[in-house]
Amino acid sequence: MHLKETDPSPGSTTAPEELQHTGPNLNITLTHKATPTTTTTTTTVSPPQQQEQQQQKHRPLYFAYGSNLSPTQMRHRCTNNPTRSSHPVAIARLPHWRWLICESGYANVVPPPGLRVGKQVDGADKVPVSGEEDAVFGVLYDMDEGDEGLLDGFEGVDRCAPVSGEEGRIPLSVRPREQGRGDYNKWFVGASVVRWLDGGYSRRGLDGGEGEDEVMTLVYVDEERVKCGPPYPEYIPRMNRAISEAKTLGFPEKWAEEVMRPYIPRE
Repeated sequence: MHLKETDPSPGSTTAPEELQHTGPNLNITLTHKATPTTTTTTTTVSPPQQQEQQQQKHRPLYFAYGSNLSPTQMRHRCTNNPTRSSHPVAIARLPHWRWLICESGYANVVPPPGLRVGKQVDGADKVPVSGEEDAVFGVLYDMDEGDEGLLDGFEGVDRCAPVSGEEGRIPLSVRPREQGRGDYNKWFVGASVVRWLDGGYSRRGLDGGEGEDEVMTLVYVDEERVKCGPPYPEYIPRMNRAISEAKTLGFPEKWAEEVMRPYIPRE
């Protein structure tokens, strides 16, 4: 801090007595010169790409087999991160699963005999084998976690359903919960990749390792409605769009004609 006194005007005289009684006319300027302080904080943060790859490696890919075969519909439904969640990354199949339009009028799948529960045990054998391949084909998406929650709503998942009662026969890692009051239940099963649409995903290790083509997938399964039925009217145009868009991605056209077309008429 500095005190600066203003000098008297040249030639001016001031009696000592006056100075003694009144004091000098001071114009004081306060100048504060702060010393810069630098604080360095070191925070260790994983690079965004590394975090994203780690999440992608451990999160299952979504196996779409109905109207969500359409990236257009996925983009409309997955509003949290549509660029990521509607991006198809592979064509895959579920060996020994069966595809149908169930009595509710929408697409459904039933698992192989060793994984069947409830009404699937007696009713699934009446569902025709899905093509010469005896498999269900689908499109895989790498959904954002927030969009998975949105899709749970579209699929009518009961988030309050109790823990699976089939733990002794079917691992909780495959079927964590009962279907409860929901329209569909969430299953987590391995699927065989037929064709990668985004080669970056196979390079990130999502295929389970070098030379392997099996990935963990999320599949929505209606365990209660396993009888074949006609499609709901509003579902027909959405399925036609889904089949058309999936074919442009490399979805097996012959399988779609053999398995889907008996239920879904062309418009």
